[in-house]
Amino acid sequence: MNFEVPSEGHLHWTEEEYKDSIKDVWKTIWILSFVTIAEVGIAIGYDLLVGDGGGAKWVINLIMAIASIIKVYFIMGTFMHLKHEKKWFIITVFAPFLFLIWAIIAFVLEGDSWNSMRQLLNAF
Repeated sequence: MNFEVPSEGHLHWTEEEYKDSIKDVWKTIWILSFVTIAEVGIAIGYDLLVGDGGGAKWVINLIMAIASIIKVYFIMGTFMHLKHEKKWFIITVFAPFLFLIWAIIAFVLEGDSWNSMRQLLNAF
């Protein structure tokens, strides 16, 4: 096996598949870069326009959550090679991820509930 020839490092790939893979990685890098720059730009713009005074904070939170989901999709698809796997294997990988998201949401809501009860009872 000659590692100087790129396609021989991955014996099951043809030269064309290897070049397509390189194009796919670069496409993903550009998409991730664009989404990240947009996220930062939106956050800075929101901070300059609205500031600490409030506003519709849920809108920027929703935008950041959607941008994060887009980035997770491309990272898992390209760099974790899930894009080319079978459907049930992808579900096996994504199911624990969805449970993690559910747990984060549940703990945030539970914490907010405890905070509201604490303020209501004025116990602390």
